[in-house]
Amino acid sequence: MIQTVINWLVNIISVIGYPGVFLAVLIESFFAPIPSELILPFSGFVASQGEMNIFVVIIVATLGAYLGSLPFYLVGKWGEKAVTNFLNKYGKYLFIEESDIEFSFKLFDKYGNGLVLFGRLIPIARTLISFPAGVAKMPFFVFSVFTLLGSMLWNILLVYTGFLLSDNWEVVGVWV
Repeated sequence: MIQTVINWLVNIISVIGYPGVFLAVLIESFFAPIPSELILPFSGFVASQGEMNIFVVIIVATLGAYLGSLPFYLVGKWGEKAVTNFLNKYGKYLFIEESDIEFSFKLFDKYGNGLVLFGRLIPIARTLISFPAGVAKMPFFVFSVFTLLGSMLWNILLVYTGFLLSDNWEVVGVWV
């Protein structure tokens, strides 16, 4: 099923361009099994073919990542108990295990606000770190700035990798 979703997202990017990049990254931001490690290099590959501008791809991907992170942050800020109970009960259907949630809280407790910035570079944590940031009542402005910067760094790295690999963008899949 995940492979079908990935194929669909790659097709969406190929067909509708920037809105497809935005949608793919938005979905990846709250659904961990969608790998930005494949979606973003593919977007860079498409940009290398002259079909999209690499800078616009990075901006659109960053906005998608930011907007996709907001629900977890806001729910964490306003409904910690209900969401924790929901994720413990139904998280497995979203491919989120209780240990993933505990891991994100431990990381946030250890590294604080900076984790929102650097956590965007860590698979799984990238998806879940917004929730403990909300629970910790991290100021919205700080959360936004750190999320935008961390997401942009991640997006630049992956999109530019796909751009450089050009016709060999599939090679990224071997290293992920």
